[in-house]
Order: sequence, then C-alpha cells, then structure tokens
Amino acid sequence: MSLVELLNKPIAELSSAELEQVMAHKRAEERKALDTAREAYQQDKEAYIGQLLDAFKEQAETLKKIKGIAINEGLALNNRIYEINGKTPKEDQKTFTIKNEDDTARVVIDRQERFEFTEEAQVHITAIKDLFKEKFEQRNKGFYALLDSILMRNSKGDYDAKLLTKARLQVRKIGDEALISEFDKLQDCMRVVGTSTYIRVYERDENKKWRDISLNFSSI
Repeated sequence: MSLVELLNKPIAELSSAELEQVMAHKRAEERKALDTAREAYQQDKEAYIGQLLDAFKEQAETLKKIKGIAINEGLALNNRIYEINGKTPKEDQKTFTIKNEDDTARVVIDRQERFEFTEEAQVHITAIKDLFKEKFEQRNKGFYALLDSILMRNSKGDYDAKLLTKARLQVRKIGDEALISEFDKLQDCMRVVGTSTYIRVYERDENKKWRDISLNFSSI
C-alpha cells in the first residue's frame, strides 16, 4: 500500500507497522517544517542585522560629517565676531555660544582636554582608598562607598580625571595632609593626550527653558 493510501486509511484500520510508517512520515514532515522555519528565521535575522548595520554606519558617517562642518563653521563665526570688534580670540578659549537673534536657539561648542594616567597612578589610588577606608568606613559606610566609587575605573578601564580633580579640591578643604599628599601625587600622574570638541544645539521649549536637541539614539 502506498503512503498516500495509508494516510487516507482510517487510523483504526492501520496495522502496527502501517501506523509506525504513518507516524514516521508525520515526524519527517514536522522536522521539515521546523527546518524551514529555522532557515527562514536565520535569513530574516541576517537581513535585519545587515540592514540595520548598514543604516547605522551610514547615519554615523553622515553625523560625523555634519559635526565637522558645524564645528568649523561655528569656529569661523566666532572668529568673525572678534574681528568685527577688532579683537583676537583667545587661543585657550574652550567654550563659546552662538545664539540666533530672537534667542530661541543656540549652539554651544566646547573643547575638552582628554587625560590619561601613568602606571604610577595605581599606587596613589590604592593609598588614597586605604586612607579613605581607615578614616571613613566605620563612621559612615555609605559615604565611604561613595568615596570609594570615585576612585574606581570606569567601563573603559580609565580613572575619571574630572571626579578625581573635584575630589582633590574637597580633600584640601578637609585639611588631611596624608590625603592631600597622595592626591597631589596622583594629579602629577595625569597626562593630557589630546582634545575633543563637542557641539550641542538647544532650543527654547514652551516654558522658555533651554532644551537639548540630542542625537543620542536612546533619547529619541
């Protein structure tokens, strides 16, 4: 009896061997359907990732070009207003703002130095953490945990130069000579490795407050 005939035969009339043959066919069909579904999923997944990757790369390149043009033109405008007033821009000028005439939009261009620490920094970081632990852990565990977190590396494996600089200023107010000494030594371990230029655009909202027009994907 052919398979087609078996499939059309009432199940109650099937022998054990015929039933096994029908079940084997059903299992094969299920496996084929599952394989087809997996293959379709795999194709769709690869297409999704590939298309999204290309789109993100294209937009990232576009934004990079926009940033470069915007910064260069902003710097040129900043130089022009100095020239109009018979002045020369300061070479160390790090931040400037350009606003429209009705004060509803502004552009802020900000240059920031990038820092890194020498290997010796770890010695002073460890000494500072030990001093903090000795002085504050028993008195206020929450405060100690906050101080300790300031001296930890960030997700990129770097120390946060800004936080350490702020902490150094606060330590001077405390007046602890041992801490001051270690923070001064840590400060000497910082090296300027370059600068980064940032540009931010703001507009006033319905409450006349400045609102950042963010290009961060997570904020859209």
